[in-house]
Amino acid sequence: MPNEPAHLSRREFLAGSLLSGMAVTLGNSAFAVTEPEASDRWILLADPHIGQDLSREDRGIKPAEKLAEARAQILALQPRPRGMIIAGDCAHSTGLAGDYAVLKEELAPVNDAGVPVYMAMGNHDNRERFWAAFPQCRARSAQSSLDKHAFVVEGLHADWFVLDSNVKTGVVSGEMGEQQLAWLAAELDKQPDKPALLVAHHYPSVAKDDNGLRDFDALWSVIRQRSRVKAYLFGHSHQWVLKQREGVHLINLPALAWLFDEAQPRAWTEAVVGPDGMRLQLHCLNDVPTENEGRCDLRWRTGSTPHA
Repeated sequence: MPNEPAHLSRREFLAGSLLSGMAVTLGNSAFAVTEPEASDRWILLADPHIGQDLSREDRGIKPAEKLAEARAQILALQPRPRGMIIAGDCAHSTGLAGDYAVLKEELAPVNDAGVPVYMAMGNHDNRERFWAAFPQCRARSAQSSLDKHAFVVEGLHADWFVLDSNVKTGVVSGEMGEQQLAWLAAELDKQPDKPALLVAHHYPSVAKDDNGLRDFDALWSVIRQRSRVKAYLFGHSHQWVLKQREGVHLINLPALAWLFDEAQPRAWTEAVVGPDGMRLQLHCLNDVPTENEGRCDLRWRTGSTPHA
């Protein structure tokens, strides 16, 4: 069922017991966002799970209602965000054409307000039906020359690399694949000094059959050799977790739809990017306590790492 957690991975990933060398990075740092930098503001969502049946409830909530609630808050922001990025599982369960028709309608006010929406593919998405509903997204992903929905979005202080970890609709675990990783490496090398933020659906796999990103080690090889990569952002677990590995921020975005743990925030995330880091601010749709009122400042790693 789409609203059941994957057994091993989500609990163990969130506990952090398998993530050696990673540390939680919550709270304020020396990084500060100044007012002019608010122009590089982005909205980050994960796991909205929009379905064609608007009356359907999952774990006591209607996903489309939560998206509408978040949308109203987002459209009240001034200045307008530069864009919205959704980290996969845009559709409810199997990526039906009707799911994407409803999603398109729900996102129309955001696009009409001049805030472009960029979406990654999750395990509950169907790439072909998504492309059929959003032909402009297919045209955008054509830049990668892959059979994946992967592309680059230019920001003021950092570029966003939206990646496709969908193996096949309904397959819970994810995979980038050699071709996409080769494309990613080549794209990253074009501007080695500009910070890069990677977004996909699946969290790092840390054990066999843990329903995360199967080839995370291969992705990590690309990341660690290129110091311009500052963060990897993802969803899938329906939880809010911040960790760090070798200076790279690993950001598990909270879900907008149902929760597996009611103590977790149901939220959208406001990200303001500066030249040296990024401020994240959770906007919770449920009443749960969050450390530092949901705000954290992330400072970018520095240095240059040679690669082959």
